[in-house]
Amino acid sequence: MSDDALFDVFDQDEPAAIVELPQQVEPVVTTTTTTVIKTEAVDDVEKPSNDKRSWEEEDDQTDANSKRTRTELLTETGTGSFFENVPRMQIHTVETFESCLHEVVLPPNFEYVPLKAPVGPPAKEYRFNLDPFQREAITCLQNNQSVLVSAHTSAGKTVVAEYAVAMALRDKQRVIYTTPIKALSNQKYRELHEEFHDVGLMTGDVTLNPSASCLIMTTEILRSMLYRGSEITREVAWVIFDEIHYLRDKERGVIWEETIILLPDNVHYVFLSATIPNAKQFAEWISFLHNQPCHVVYTDVRPVPLHHYIYPAGADGLHLVVDETGKFREDNFSSAMATLRDVGDAAKGDKRGRRGGFKSETNVFKIVKMIMERNLAPIIVFSFSKKDCETYACAIAKLDFNSEDEKRLVEEVFSNAIDLLSDEDKKLPQINTVLPLLKKGVGIHHSGLLPIIKETIEILFGEGLIKALFATETFSMGLNMPARTVLFTTARKFDGKELRWITSGEYIQMSGRAGRRGKDERGIVVLVIDERMSPSTAKEIVKGKADPLNSAFKLTYNMVLNLLRVEGINPEFMLERSFYQFQHFSSIPALYDKLKSYEQQYESIKIENEEEIARYYKLRKKLELVQDQIAVMMNEPKYLLPFLQPGRLVTVKSGDLNFDWCVVLNFHKKPGEKPIYIIDVLAHLTLESAAQKLTVEIQPCPLSERGELKAIPIQHILIREISAVRVYLPDDLRTKEARQGILKAVQDIIRRHPCGLPLLDPVRDMGIKSNDMTSYIKQYSILQTRIDEHPLTKSPQLKTIYEQYERKANIEKQVIDAKNELKKAQSLLQIGDLKRHKRVLRRLGYCNSADVIDLKGRVACEIDTGDELVTTELLFNGVFNDLTVSQACALLSCFVFQEKANEMPKLLPELSAPLHLLQVC
Repeated sequence: MSDDALFDVFDQDEPAAIVELPQQVEPVVTTTTTTVIKTEAVDDVEKPSNDKRSWEEEDDQTDANSKRTRTELLTETGTGSFFENVPRMQIHTVETFESCLHEVVLPPNFEYVPLKAPVGPPAKEYRFNLDPFQREAITCLQNNQSVLVSAHTSAGKTVVAEYAVAMALRDKQRVIYTTPIKALSNQKYRELHEEFHDVGLMTGDVTLNPSASCLIMTTEILRSMLYRGSEITREVAWVIFDEIHYLRDKERGVIWEETIILLPDNVHYVFLSATIPNAKQFAEWISFLHNQPCHVVYTDVRPVPLHHYIYPAGADGLHLVVDETGKFREDNFSSAMATLRDVGDAAKGDKRGRRGGFKSETNVFKIVKMIMERNLAPIIVFSFSKKDCETYACAIAKLDFNSEDEKRLVEEVFSNAIDLLSDEDKKLPQINTVLPLLKKGVGIHHSGLLPIIKETIEILFGEGLIKALFATETFSMGLNMPARTVLFTTARKFDGKELRWITSGEYIQMSGRAGRRGKDERGIVVLVIDERMSPSTAKEIVKGKADPLNSAFKLTYNMVLNLLRVEGINPEFMLERSFYQFQHFSSIPALYDKLKSYEQQYESIKIENEEEIARYYKLRKKLELVQDQIAVMMNEPKYLLPFLQPGRLVTVKSGDLNFDWCVVLNFHKKPGEKPIYIIDVLAHLTLESAAQKLTVEIQPCPLSERGELKAIPIQHILIREISAVRVYLPDDLRTKEARQGILKAVQDIIRRHPCGLPLLDPVRDMGIKSNDMTSYIKQYSILQTRIDEHPLTKSPQLKTIYEQYERKANIEKQVIDAKNELKKAQSLLQIGDLKRHKRVLRRLGYCNSADVIDLKGRVACEIDTGDELVTTELLFNGVFNDLTVSQACALLSCFVFQEKANEMPKLLPELSAPLHLLQVC
């Protein structure tokens, strides 16, 4: 296939037609309730206690009863009375446009009041028509109520944040805009400062105008300010959390939870998120946590439709797998997988999923080159490694995408940026190597770059001076820098623990950068596949649902120390209010309802002379237990196999399924170390299950009822009883008439033995001579005699009464299980981890037995990047005292570098010595 034909697939489909939305209608409100509860005690339903010393946790188990959490005490002090009256969150659904869902979550003590139309001029006017979800969210802000906006990347969520800033500045209030990454903070600062002026920036790298009314900062900075009791946090009226779905991040997500928990209740919130299926649950947590209404405005409409293509590594063509209507094209996917199979070794990668060397660079080079020739730039190329980003960028730099005028502009912008650096810093390798790439329209973006280099690249990309940007997935975190095309160099990523397929949520987040609103009719997404995947995996990635927003809360030593340092709160305070705990607690109302239902069912079953039937029931259960023990010994292959002749009648029990007399056909040994034999038997099944092909769907049918004989395979250990009777089997059992004849023969045998078929004696017939078997048979005989002598044995109502009591006994077991499940759900999660963290801190001298932090603890509180304990130990051991600046920088780099090196570098003695001290620390 020629290079020109490679992208012919882009011209195959017409863009989707634009559908006009209906005019706005008057809101109609419906009310529902949800299963969310508060965790306070009955006498204190307003707020959990903030007393720092109310929940002390010590190692001494003798004092455990006096040092338990509120949740543990609740478990013992009247679970029923508390959870029966526990208030549940209210949810109201507001009817709006078809493309937008609007719900509001209210605390139990709040009365729903419909949103009022704004009076007076708006805080900010826009030169374009707002989308329905934007109008709904802004109406919430105008009513001074918190809102979570959940929409696709590039849908226009920033409009809502900008309005919140404009409204706060108009009302002379302070507003904080938080972002997950510094690059996004820098971009928001540039955008908001250009419009509002009274804007400051705090990222850790740089601080500009910290007294401004609107402060842009990373979430880590806000958390640090809250722990230190900054005056700014007491003045703030609105906090905007951009990319709140980052809360599920395993490494940094806990920072979002800490920050939200520590913020005061009088603050209102704007949460901007990609599409998340459980947005309502998050809003319930906010409403519960801060005792205020929280709205959810959700839309899954994508402003620019996307075409998703697969490129089999080493091949020459693209395959459209999902069109703009969302239809998955199975035939195209199968064709792509067939192509991948044909190209063979060209598609193989290394252990970390990287397609190493020349072949992988050729794949990316070919695609990027064709994109430029087809005028589908700009393109963002996502890789999951900083090293890969740089490797691919250098390979593409053989091409030149910029004109001479554009090169001069790039050089001018770059020169102005690095003029801020010292002469020594200007000689850094990054500075010298990146400019030639930028002049050719090729950029790199990852966390390993100098902040000023990253910001310069962002500016150049935003101005259209970078045509191909090679970035890690952090670039998709909220940066308002869409491209026309997005390319994934691989479908696998290493997440620190395992090499796995990217999730649908990760794919949605990154692919959402494709398609510029108002510029492109459709966005192009290309996924390079370098190994075979199943259609289900491909569908899950490119057409799957967004990942739910699940808490990644975890205890850190820095968190524990900071909470011990702050007066009025303690670590248990954080655990109780975490989203992690809330998601766990959210199941409690349903569990309590289930328990009450079981208890009502139990009480509703009234049985006369219940004590007698209870004794009879226990005897039967003991007898069944002894039968099980006898069956285990009888089912040993050396005793069982000689009696598995064709035609032998046996009973079978599989879990709760009891099969009537079955007819043995044959058996064979299953391959493996453990001796397992598969026996084919004719079993009497219900007519419905006999028609099923899967063994797991079969249901037994008593021989006295209408059913059908069918051959099924069973394991030999499922045989319950072995009769001394065999039936004649015809040569051909495939006909229905033959099986019907066998069924009639079995029924006749049962009819001739009303007291039960004669069974093989384990000792006399099967030759089992063990003492255990003798004991079991003796127990069986005694129990059977007691059952025969019981007065209920001869009662004509025995079957009915027994089944009634058995149903009641099963419900009683369900009641016990439900109580245990409810008790487990009430427990405070991670309390064991907290005890272990405290134990370590005490032994290392960071705090004393009264949980008052010492000098080492105060130092560790200030370290929130890297390992706080190891760094503190190095400081107090004097490791840094004799190090030069270069040695100290090299040693500290070990705490922040996250890439995996292919091999250990050869270090000079002056660098290897500090590294050795770190390794033994």
